[in-house]
Amino acid sequence: MTKDLKNNILAVDTSSPELKLGLSFGEDRIIQSCERVDKSHSRLIIKKIGELFQSAGLHKNELEAIVICTGPGSFTGMRIGLAAAKGMAVALDIPIVGVNLFEVAANILSYVNQKVYVIIGLNRDQCFVAPVEGGSYDKDAISIISYNNLLQTIGRNSVAGLGIDLSKHFPKLNNVNLSQRLEYDASALLHLGAQKLALGLSNDIVQLEPLYLQKSQAEIRFEQRQREQ
Repeated sequence: MTKDLKNNILAVDTSSPELKLGLSFGEDRIIQSCERVDKSHSRLIIKKIGELFQSAGLHKNELEAIVICTGPGSFTGMRIGLAAAKGMAVALDIPIVGVNLFEVAANILSYVNQKVYVIIGLNRDQCFVAPVEGGSYDKDAISIISYNNLLQTIGRNSVAGLGIDLSKHFPKLNNVNLSQRLEYDASALLHLGAQKLALGLSNDIVQLEPLYLQKSQAEIRFEQRQREQ
């Protein structure tokens, strides 16, 4: 694959109650914003992106690519972020690339010389789990596990929770807990997205979807209503 270096890249992450945005511009400059918005992503995302461009002194037409976090995380939040990112990519005719949180975790923990189970909350009873090692992860190894079965799944391996307080769920957890090292910002998305874009690994805008292993409750209820009609 030929290299396709991009300088002006926007990163968008709406997978959590925090709206994380990042903008790389010039050759080595990055500005970021991170604000807790809870369920107000749709109301604030366009405004905050505009403020980022204004701070950078960059016109939207100068944007060369978009990086979008594909989760896992809030179903509604990710849909809002993906819709905004896709809309900009289409309007500006620029590439878009997805980066999921297991990729982010694998990159951050690449220095750890052992397997680490990364845990991301799904709901009150379940979580996403996947092992990372050597800076990579296996997408097929991602699974949804109930908290009751989690300790059995991870064994004695190190763990790292992303957006979840493992000590609260497992006060007697004896595994090495690397959760504090998984704190990340939009620069992590920009870094991984730029690497993919440099290799020509942009996503098809139609097929790009959030990382889900099961349908949301909204989708389940919609399908039920369709069957009842």
